Amino acid sequence: MKSDKYPAIEFRNITKKFGSFTANDGISFSVNENAIHSIIGENGAGKSTLMKILFGIYSSDSGDILIKRKSVKFSSPLDAIKNNIGMLHQHFELIEDFTVFENVILGSEPAKNGIIETVNSRKIIAGLIDKYKLGLEPEDKVSDISISQKQKVEILKLLYRNSEILIFDEPTSVLSPVEVDEFFKIVRKFKDEGKTIILITHKLNEIKELSDRVSVLRKGKLVYEVDASSLDLNELSREIIGHVATEKLPDERTNNNGKETLLWFENIKLKKDNVEKLCGLTFSVSSGEVYGICGVEGNGQSEIVEAILGSEKHHSGKLEINADNVSLVPDDRIGKGMIKEFSVGENVLLREKKELIYDNKKIRDRSSKIITKYDVRLSDESAPLESLSGGNQQKVIFGREIELGNKLMVLVHPTRGVDINSSAFIYRIIIEERNKDKGILIISSDLEEILKLSDRIGVLYKGKIVSEYSKQDFTFSGEDAKKEFMTKIGKSMIGVGV
Repeated sequence: MKSDKYPAIEFRNITKKFGSFTANDGISFSVNENAIHSIIGENGAGKSTLMKILFGIYSSDSGDILIKRKSVKFSSPLDAIKNNIGMLHQHFELIEDFTVFENVILGSEPAKNGIIETVNSRKIIAGLIDKYKLGLEPEDKVSDISISQKQKVEILKLLYRNSEILIFDEPTSVLSPVEVDEFFKIVRKFKDEGKTIILITHKLNEIKELSDRVSVLRKGKLVYEVDASSLDLNELSREIIGHVATEKLPDERTNNNGKETLLWFENIKLKKDNVEKLCGLTFSVSSGEVYGICGVEGNGQSEIVEAILGSEKHHSGKLEINADNVSLVPDDRIGKGMIKEFSVGENVLLREKKELIYDNKKIRDRSSKIITKYDVRLSDESAPLESLSGGNQQKVIFGREIELGNKLMVLVHPTRGVDINSSAFIYRIIIEERNKDKGILIISSDLEEILKLSDRIGVLYKGKIVSEYSKQDFTFSGEDAKKEFMTKIGKSMIGVGV
């Protein structure tokens, strides 16, 4: 018996150029109805551009999009929303001073006789929170909730608007392993309810676990498609980057220089708005060491960074920094790491204290070095950083901070939004810097990343290191031992057994 199902979405020869740079080059493929379709590729491969065309943020230069066999041309996201398409962006689009409820209804405010009427919408939102077990309080201010909760607010917005086609752009890059599992349950529930999901991700294990079908983009072109049932991760990796990926890290350091304590927190306590954020926090980072802090977002990570930078001074306890300057890759690259309207070179020059005079030659020199060494993909060197993909923005900020040459570095989610090839490159640079006797603090919710890079690990829960492990504790003899350890760490991250 022939199925009466048809594609939910068809892309036909979609081309999009920015100046001389071709972001999408004649892309054609379809997304089946009531399926999870993953789109993967390197940073700058054209994934987000294609989704922004579907969502009405960009217009294609040529080609057609069909939704349920009808040709559509959206001139704005509002058009896409009216056609039951929703998009969860890589960078959240929330107003921090608004409540959860206010953010959800914003743009879709229910009105009667010109007056906003909220009784019914409050019931609907409460019902959605309960149905999908989102654990949100509608009257909480968005600035007071964790990153994972902010993502749930974005999901709630999509549900409130009755979105039937859902686009998720790097949805798990800000989540802990436990939160990733929760997100997977939500996505599977969406599929069970007949929704169509497009997932953009760099994480191969997520593709294997969630997808029905996978499309690979490389340099703006569709190069590979496969059903998840016959997916081979090694082949997929090769198709993504055009060759076999390697994550081989540099050899262990060979010098025997004495270690120097570069960063020391001893019994640090910090309150904000009468809420304890750091509760007797104690840990240290030495030269020639990577110290990894893992934890669910909102357990004191931001306050640790603020204390190191000196932007938060109202704490008790002892904090020592034995370095003239500190390199920082922040948790929010757009809000804290760059001026988005500035070019690569201008953003690099901003961090060089001796080079604050505007000099075109220096800007070009700094730009060329970062673009070449860190493989930044962009249309031209003078392009504003906001025009780059999230992963390429991350590479610019990471490269800038490494090139400062500071002996103490704080890297928060160093590979957030970065493709597998670039992640392997960043990992190599981190270990090379450690081998040069730099002290490196990594704060990340990605346990695989923490295990791969760290010499010591501290688990952060409610503003305190609740358990600490040295390298021998997470050097595993097999996959079962690794899974057992990761489960143990994951439980500590949410306070089980603490």
